[in-house]
Amino acid sequence: MKTIGVRALRENPGVLSQSAAAGEFVLLTNRNTPVSLALPFNDDLLKAGIHVNLALKLYEENVLTLTKAAKLALMSVEAFMELIANLDIVVVDQSAEELASDLDSLGE
Repeated sequence: MKTIGVRALRENPGVLSQSAAAGEFVLLTNRNTPVSLALPFNDDLLKAGIHVNLALKLYEENVLTLTKAAKLALMSVEAFMELIANLDIVVVDQSAEELASDLDSLGE
């Protein structure tokens, strides 16, 4: 595993992609304090289940839509919705009035 400081990363940002291509982990530090771990995105990582956690985080932060997050998680939309509901993550982020309006529109 490589260790690189924030300052060195600013000077050579390609080190992360080069390390990932070589299958190496990179520990990012700030003043010798670990702040992040960069991992190559490969089949082993997917088998460990990180894709589900990544999809959950990106969905929760509104980076991915429900459909795209489910795809990243390798799940059906229905299964992903059930998972996020079980984790108390908001599936529908609308006010009661907006939801009622949408439901009324469906009936027209």
